[in-house]
Amino acid sequence: KLIGRNENLYLKLSDDQYHGTTYDVEREKDIMLWLKGKLLTPEVLHFEQYENTSFLLMSEIGGDVGYQYFKKQCDPQKMTIIYSEGIKLLQSISILDCPFDSHIDYRINELDYLLRHNLADLDSENWEDDTPFRDPDELYAFLKTHKPNEEMVFSHGDFGDSNIFISNNQICGYIDLGRSGKADKWYDIAFCVRSIQHNFGNDNEYLDQFFNLLSIEPDWNKIKYHLLLDELF
Repeated sequence: KLIGRNENLYLKLSDDQYHGTTYDVEREKDIMLWLKGKLLTPEVLHFEQYENTSFLLMSEIGGDVGYQYFKKQCDPQKMTIIYSEGIKLLQSISILDCPFDSHIDYRINELDYLLRHNLADLDSENWEDDTPFRDPDELYAFLKTHKPNEEMVFSHGDFGDSNIFISNNQICGYIDLGRSGKADKWYDIAFCVRSIQHNFGNDNEYLDQFFNLLSIEPDWNKIKYHLLLDELF
């Protein structure tokens, strides 16, 4: 974060070893430019590459980051509504001309690259308590052999309370868009489920509210698959 007299800016960096992955700030820059007029995101102010590093300079988004908003409001019902509205907005973006992929095969191929270059997160101590695997190789094998059918929509790719900004009880901006693109509709929903369970407890009241607001029945197999895939990123 670069603090100025009149405005604050954000500088994000990525190393060449992540080039072409969803961690690459050049990809994130291209996604934000494509989303201009479709979704509220930071403004791309400058991008350049120097030696082995890419630099992305962005504007600041107003409002409170999601977890700060919830800390102030302490209102799970209101936050659940905000999550559902965010999902609806993301999935309303047409993917007919979207050049960015984030579907399962794309992510598995990315994971293959990260594993070959020792860049994947293999520390099972960081995994969810209910993850039925403790060995990364077993989890990887499961992900390769149990890929569900996908219902393609536009996806944020890392949707949660740390990557949305809220003002007047509405999302006023999305950040960390490197994983955005065409993906299964349950991808972002799975991340919301995880946030609701972590922040509001395991009481089904708010999960039921969330799915009612989306007018869908939960597909727990797909939700679990996407959360398992995220364990290695």
